Amino acid sequence: MDYVIYGDVLVAVNFIIDLLILRLCQLLTGIRQQGARPYLAAAAGGLCSMAIFIPAGSLWLDLFIRLGFSFIVVSIAYGRQALSVFLRLLGVFYAVSFLVAGVVIGLWFLFPGGRYAYRNGMVYLDLAPTVLIGSVAAAYLFVRVFERILCWGRGMGERYAMTARRGDRSIAFTALADTGNRLTEPFSGLPVVVLEEEKGRQLLTGEERDWLDTGMTAGEPPPGLRFVTYRTISGNGLLAAFRPQGLRVRVGERWIEVEGYLALLRDGKGPAGCEGIFHPRMIQLAAGIGEKEGGAVHGG
Repeated sequence: MDYVIYGDVLVAVNFIIDLLILRLCQLLTGIRQQGARPYLAAAAGGLCSMAIFIPAGSLWLDLFIRLGFSFIVVSIAYGRQALSVFLRLLGVFYAVSFLVAGVVIGLWFLFPGGRYAYRNGMVYLDLAPTVLIGSVAAAYLFVRVFERILCWGRGMGERYAMTARRGDRSIAFTALADTGNRLTEPFSGLPVVVLEEEKGRQLLTGEERDWLDTGMTAGEPPPGLRFVTYRTISGNGLLAAFRPQGLRVRVGERWIEVEGYLALLRDGKGPAGCEGIFHPRMIQLAAGIGEKEGGAVHGG
């Protein structure tokens, strides 16, 4: 039975789903998609979905279109990468896409409310807005749970050289990859690098340093800082954290741009020989590449 496919709806839905997939890929790979790249890549994916209007071809044409469009989306999202890195990113993109598609289609079958069309590797689902929003949210939660179940630990126990930049100030330090640090910033869900306060203070403004000197008791923190809660065997507490404008980790012979916050460890020291500690999931994809290219990694 024929029915109308609305091009604007097709592009908009694919833009939302592609953006979700790319955000999840960033969390799973630990490799940052800089600036407007994820939005441009998602927009490209949305426009590529217009291939559904091309006259139907063979299975090989479907495969060629899917591979070609995925290459375009990943290339825009991550920019120029080494071939080994790009292929791994592409693999993660496919894996997340399959998981998200499975959840969305599964919910569509459980709560049918529309029709669908398939051609040239593209699917058009006639979903009600509530079902679409619910499906996207469920897919996001499913992939996050899947990621936690896998409990990535690549690079565990190694020391890594890191740099952080904020405005015109920058620091270099060494951090230990340890799954014991599971801190995340509560609003963004980004991982947190716990750093000795003496080192991290170099990136703070005068107002932020003055607030820290009061013991974090002088009212609300300055705009650039926020609280991160932590829990240890001895009890709970709060750390002051901020998001640097640039955060890089040296993996093998390469510097990898990652996403995360820096939390300042008051009255304490980092692990032996290190000034900070982070969860290896920040670099889980890049760490495997670095080990193959440059062997074991040690911060300097």
